Amino acid sequence: MNAEVGVVGSTRAGAPLPQVADYFRAIVSLGRRSFRPALPALLLLYFYRLGIGVYVALSDYAYPEGRDAIGAFLPQIAIIGTFVPLLLLIYTPFLPLQDGILRGRDVSFGAAIRQVLEVAWSFMISGVVQMLILFTPFVALCVVAGIMVSVSRADPDTARVVAMAFVLLAGLVWSLVGSLFLMFATPAVVLDGEGPVRSITTSIRLVRENLAGVLGRLLAFVFVATIVYLFAMMPSAILTAAERSSGLASAPFKVAGVIWSSAIDTVFFPFWVAALMALYRALAPRAAETGSGAPVAIEDELRPATAARAPFE
Repeated sequence: MNAEVGVVGSTRAGAPLPQVADYFRAIVSLGRRSFRPALPALLLLYFYRLGIGVYVALSDYAYPEGRDAIGAFLPQIAIIGTFVPLLLLIYTPFLPLQDGILRGRDVSFGAAIRQVLEVAWSFMISGVVQMLILFTPFVALCVVAGIMVSVSRADPDTARVVAMAFVLLAGLVWSLVGSLFLMFATPAVVLDGEGPVRSITTSIRLVRENLAGVLGRLLAFVFVATIVYLFAMMPSAILTAAERSSGLASAPFKVAGVIWSSAIDTVFFPFWVAALMALYRALAPRAAETGSGAPVAIEDELRPATAARAPFE
């Protein structure tokens, strides 16, 4: 196994998380080694991202600011929204793909997709439960804010602005906190065959027991990755600045910027997944023994969970 990746794969339960430098080396190694087996999926991601970007760029070019631009705004949002499910569909098979790489196995993207399909029932229920956890408090806040605005004696416009600001701020904070504590739920379902409810409790437990270490490494990665991303996006920013300085809308400049930005987004994707995988396998290494203490055969250890397993196990 690659030594850079092995530092994460060899961590055992109860052991401290890898040092930040080792964590970064594991991310780079795991992300880099994901490109070849995941090339078809990354090409799909790139061309879909490119198509969306070109459509939005040419729509902005064809519709000047004003009434027509408002008419073009909603379909653009709808099309961009379809990019999120595609990200999830590609992200989920990336988990078993990178898990196999961590264990020194050559795993094809097709095999990773099959492993995800074997736990599709639990995966879907877990996703629904996670969405309910994230969005139910936000909906409740909106209802409470609406009631408070309706019974408030203050100026209606001021009350609405204050209520909206409070709801948005509270919703943002909750989404960040909730996402942090739920970040390991999907890997627990897909990689270790846990049920929807158990995977969520596992994720909350892992983050709660290692909050400082997990949060510190994630913040360090986000900080470094953001700086690298901004530098990598400079050519696209230069093209945008050149178009604005010319004073004329130029479709070639816009399309060229989208081509570059789509490539950067696609290249960064495996490393974002690797940042999660490195932490998850450090905190929840694959069990090497059964409950009776007998060693598990390698073919049994690597066999994905089947659909016959109880979904709420």
